[in-house]
Amino acid sequence: MKFHLKTLIPGKLLVSLMIMVSIFLLFYTKKREDNQAVNAPLLQHRKSASAEDRYYNLMNNGDASEIALTEDYCNEDYVNSHQLQQDHPCVIDIIRRKYLHSPSAVNGSVFVERTDVIDPSAGQSSIVLPHLNNKTGGFFVECGAGDGETLSNTYYMEKQLKWQGVLIEADRKSFSRILASKRQSYALPVCLSLKPYPTEVSFYEDGIAGEIYGDKISNLEEITTIENIANVQCFPLYSILLAVGRTQVDYFSVDVEGSESQILMSVPWHKVDIKTLTVEVTSRRQVDVDSLTKYMEKQNYKKVGLMAGLGYYDLIFVQNKEERHISFDRT
Repeated sequence: MKFHLKTLIPGKLLVSLMIMVSIFLLFYTKKREDNQAVNAPLLQHRKSASAEDRYYNLMNNGDASEIALTEDYCNEDYVNSHQLQQDHPCVIDIIRRKYLHSPSAVNGSVFVERTDVIDPSAGQSSIVLPHLNNKTGGFFVECGAGDGETLSNTYYMEKQLKWQGVLIEADRKSFSRILASKRQSYALPVCLSLKPYPTEVSFYEDGIAGEIYGDKISNLEEITTIENIANVQCFPLYSILLAVGRTQVDYFSVDVEGSESQILMSVPWHKVDIKTLTVEVTSRRQVDVDSLTKYMEKQNYKKVGLMAGLGYYDLIFVQNKEERHISFDRT
């Protein structure tokens, strides 16, 4: 038995239903268009997230040929603007691919300025080493490394005690001298980020007195009133450690003319194992010294010394001996 719609539904009612369906379709179409307009930024973000997921997969699979195809996505503008987390594979890849210089294969054992200098530091290494039992074959990170020799806090450790490490220096002239000195450590022409993600800043280049000037200057080439300013890429310490495959550090030297506290506060201390630190404090105010000391105490460090220099303090911190729990989970 066959039934027709007209036999089941009276004509007037059928017309009414058709009108209601038409109105509903018009309303639904309009609503969908409005939602697309409102959600356009969200949709774009989801596309970016998909790209990040693809990059994770490529890095995990280790397919170098495919990873090379993602370089248009994995660049400084992207990691900075999206504030990618410190252990994001794209961040690590950029560091390795564009900034990381491997240790020199030749032992540059001659001190450029003076051949009779054994320890050019202002005393930092002689204070730190006893807390490490004068360890040989250790690992350091020196931020604000200068030319790698003059007043270097790690030169003695590398040359006399066979340490290896990472030299970080944003001043271009100073960094070129690091490469010329043939230090047997990794070297990067960057700054340490003041945030827990990559950033780009303007940097005042003045040799060992160089410092972060401020935010990136977009029209730097057009400005003629500011001298010795360059825009510099910055990475978190943890990102750099992952790039060189080390999260255990015996000595961390931080001398960046005023940004030390911000750098330390961006470190995921539960993911790294840093035994000793020397931290320059350009302010001699006791409140600044106390503030930094209290922060480091919360990270399981104790202050064991204070070096007074010309216009600055160097605070010496040593990791407490009690057991530390280090997590390698993503944050």
